[in-house]
Amino acid sequence: MAAGTGIYITWVTGAIILSIAMMPLFKPKYAKLSLEGFIDMFRRYWAHMIVVFSVYLWKDLLDGMDRILMANTQLDMTPYVYPIEGDIVLWVQQELRNALLDEVLTHFYVMGFMTATFASFLYPIYFDDRHMADRVSLSMFWVYVIAIPFYLFFNVGVTGNHIPDMQAIAYDLTPEINNWFTRIDPFSNGMPSLHIGLPFAIWLTMHRWDDDGRWTSYRGFLMGFIVLTAFAIIYLGIHWMVDIIGGMAVGILAVQLTAKTNQPVWDFVDERLFSRRLARAIADPGKSIRGTLDSIISVFAPLREPSRKQTSAIIAALMVSTGLVLLWDATHQDFPVEGVEWPTSAAGSDGWLVSVEEDPDTSSVSISVWNVSDEKGSAISGEPWASSPAVAISGSSLVLHDSSRLDYYELGSDSTEFTPKFSLQESEALLDVAIAESEEGGALLVMVYEDRLEVMDDEQVPVGFEASEGSFSVMAASGQLLAWADGASQSPTVNVTSISGSISISLTLDVTSSEDEDAYLEEISGIAVDYGEAEVIDIDMDDSWVVAVVDVGPVNRTVLVNILTGEQAVISDPIWQSSSPSVAHGRVAFLQIPFWDPSLDPEEVATVNDVYLHDIDANTTLAITHDDDVDQLDPQVLLEDVAWVEVDSDGMPSLKVYSGETFQPYSSVILQAAILMLIPLLFVWAYQAASERRG
Repeated sequence: MAAGTGIYITWVTGAIILSIAMMPLFKPKYAKLSLEGFIDMFRRYWAHMIVVFSVYLWKDLLDGMDRILMANTQLDMTPYVYPIEGDIVLWVQQELRNALLDEVLTHFYVMGFMTATFASFLYPIYFDDRHMADRVSLSMFWVYVIAIPFYLFFNVGVTGNHIPDMQAIAYDLTPEINNWFTRIDPFSNGMPSLHIGLPFAIWLTMHRWDDDGRWTSYRGFLMGFIVLTAFAIIYLGIHWMVDIIGGMAVGILAVQLTAKTNQPVWDFVDERLFSRRLARAIADPGKSIRGTLDSIISVFAPLREPSRKQTSAIIAALMVSTGLVLLWDATHQDFPVEGVEWPTSAAGSDGWLVSVEEDPDTSSVSISVWNVSDEKGSAISGEPWASSPAVAISGSSLVLHDSSRLDYYELGSDSTEFTPKFSLQESEALLDVAIAESEEGGALLVMVYEDRLEVMDDEQVPVGFEASEGSFSVMAASGQLLAWADGASQSPTVNVTSISGSISISLTLDVTSSEDEDAYLEEISGIAVDYGEAEVIDIDMDDSWVVAVVDVGPVNRTVLVNILTGEQAVISDPIWQSSSPSVAHGRVAFLQIPFWDPSLDPEEVATVNDVYLHDIDANTTLAITHDDDVDQLDPQVLLEDVAWVEVDSDGMPSLKVYSGETFQPYSSVILQAAILMLIPLLFVWAYQAASERRG
């Protein structure tokens, strides 16, 4: 269960109470209110409830799929919407901005929608208006179904995240509300607006089928709600004007589909028919089974002499099945590395991925090297390791080490087994090793001891380094640059220097967030944010960027700093726990515990990490894993891919690689086959259509 549950329960409870409280205002003249009516509606309309509330069963699944699809394909239509519409919504927000409106409309946006949706379904079933209940239920269902393709393939972001100077007021009203919205909303489902589409479809349904005017008053309430909602979603920095048009279009189409499907659907799933079928099945099971088989056979009977209708169904099934295959591929770009068992940690650079594996049965340690470009694995030889060693890798240079031993390898694409170029036994505790680069392009090993650094090349020749004394427990290297945390500074600071000493930069890290967010963290964790005691606990770097994890008390925050300009930004969510950064090739991979809230019951606190990928040029951060039961470790940015260790709910680890390729080769084959099959099918459909019209 995620943080923000408290405000959600408040909204839901308020919506239910308000819906029930309004019943005397909108009940039909013939109806009476009683407690027994609530009990009776569950008996009479349970199938309707399944139809309507089924959308909530797959909403989380679709939202997760949408997030993955966005991360994998970058299907963002917002840049095309903005030039069409411009700053109309910005003008509305800026001209009418008011603190009271911010508060009232944010709660109306959520609780008002819940109230209208719940009341629109509750009233027809409670007052036993089956004629209207059938149609309202189906219209609500079709609105969600029609919206699915738009949400998956026509991603339009919220205005507050795209238009300069526009504020996403509702999402940022409080940290608790922001945390809740972040959990349930991908922030890319703008088109169409269901806050408009759903009540508009219900209003149209009642207007079309309210034969005796019993729902006239409620229709008036819905129209007022729609108008106020249209203003709210614009003012709050959520939707575009075209999203409102899209919502109305979806509502219109949903009502048309309801008109066509109402009778066949309820002829099959009507609660009263189900009871009769069940009674007949109990009385005469054999007859019931024969009747069911006859019904199934009758469905396929038209295929003996197929018409345009059957051909249309085949074409639709072909296109849907092909689309599902492509959708599966687009949302499953990570795959396990074959031959790697029980990985406990991973490290990677460019086209190389290294995993350390420890068999739980034998406690034996093995190391595997995987060439990502040709997907070939190689073995690492040398003296066995008693426990899992730490790994440092840069390009084709690899170091395995513990506190008393160091093995250095040079990796090559043609080898199937790598042996150490040299091995060192250390008499003094070796804390860490980083791999830098000499001016000639050779590897330099930077070895960290308790009170100093030592640098040597890949021939074990010592290299002088001016900043050889101090505290270097947290450090990183890239090219000819070294970075380490300055423990003596009163604020979190990273020092960057070159091996030659020609460059020396001190970067003071700014990991502050808003006062509301800091207060919220203290409230849920019981620990105050203390920037005076903030400490750098992890670093990674490339030639242009340093990424550091800073402990501010309740959480660790990840900050990205431009080495040359000093420009920096916190790229993790300020109220979520983050760790394990890796930066290379214009991307940063790191871990976050989404919806982190230690104030919850211990069994409900989110503890698993997801992998997030930050694009430096685009300044966007997307989650590339989404699973509340699966933990992730050690994300590594490679040349074109991202790798990490995944631990499933049973504790079984695997090494995963996230590929930049959206579609795999088999997808192209399936798409080509579908195209070839469509040619004769379309010919047959056209022939049948012409023949039927002539007849």
